[in-house]
Amino acid sequence: MSPDELVKDALGTVADQARMPAGMAHAAWRQRTRMRIRTATTAAAALVAAVTVGVLTVPSLIGQDAPQVADSVLRDVPGVSADPGRPIPLTRVAAGRATLSAYASCVSGDCSWSVIAPASGTYTATPWGWVDVAPGGRTAAVLEKALPARRIGLLDTADGTVRRWIDLDGAAAGSVVWSPDGRRLLVTAYDKVPGLDADPGAEPDAREVRTGFYIVDTGSGTATFHRLPGGPDAAGLRADLSWSRDGSLIWEDTGAAQQPRSYYDLTGQPRTGPAQESFSDQPAGLSPDGRWLAEGGKSGSSPFVVDVVSGDTTLLRPSGDHHIMRSLAWADDTHLIAWAKDRETGGKSRYRLVLVSVAGKQAVTPLTGWTDVLDRPNWIPAFTAEP
Repeated sequence: MSPDELVKDALGTVADQARMPAGMAHAAWRQRTRMRIRTATTAAAALVAAVTVGVLTVPSLIGQDAPQVADSVLRDVPGVSADPGRPIPLTRVAAGRATLSAYASCVSGDCSWSVIAPASGTYTATPWGWVDVAPGGRTAAVLEKALPARRIGLLDTADGTVRRWIDLDGAAAGSVVWSPDGRRLLVTAYDKVPGLDADPGAEPDAREVRTGFYIVDTGSGTATFHRLPGGPDAAGLRADLSWSRDGSLIWEDTGAAQQPRSYYDLTGQPRTGPAQESFSDQPAGLSPDGRWLAEGGKSGSSPFVVDVVSGDTTLLRPSGDHHIMRSLAWADDTHLIAWAKDRETGGKSRYRLVLVSVAGKQAVTPLTGWTDVLDRPNWIPAFTAEP
């Protein structure tokens, strides 16, 4: 089969699977950033400590001569809350269905989590070592500061009180993520947990490896462990696991060119992932309606989106000082929340969160202010979808 036929066949598979049954295209969705730093990551991936390196996948090989470029002004976007005057927000940041529900700010390798208070719409510092907010924003799963943790707290975000603890069989929890339906937790287990803001050039501790994962039923409090060690090169790397869009599978970032994500069932057995999800090397992945796939830029170019039916590409390259780095989350069917940077100086830049449209020509809406000049962002955003 020729390269053109391979691409055509792959895109046909994506298009077929994008025609989801009624209700599936608008199923509960959430995507948070992940950290997986390798010594050989690209410069763009190393800028975001919470996500894995992005490499070319099948839709990236389309190679159109003149892709559409998003370059005009984005105006009057509904449902946007921003804090554009601060490099790390203090007041609510949201767009469409996605809310910045928590974030970790890191100084000299020490990361502290802040969580939004629903009533005031402000972010409050917490003592936790990991935070993930459930769909709807009322409850957060938290881990104590010293990781790996031996229990999971279910925190009421309204008053900051832990209403319940779920014990694990030993100190193992390094990260925890809510399922799309908000009923289960996926806990990635480690022998020793790599730092959230680790130095990619540091010598790893041989104990910093993933051992497996727990599936936790929050109703009964039952936590079931499944062995799933990290790969042979995983020492010193975060290899946190994530839910698929419908919660039937879990996946991990691989950093591989042809298979950016590896999928498993809920017992840890390898499975074929959904084509429209499997191709993406960006945290945002597939749009809620299944039409657009967020993809990575090549050779330092801007990220783009692919129309999974037609194969048309749209570069996320607005005019002005904003250069889109990484597609983090879908606000709705046609708007992405992304990391942007301005012009680099000596390998460093300033960074901010922005909202960008993929339909037509547009610029960006700033959601946060510019950071100082850094080699990568110094805070890690976590998004939750509104019900």
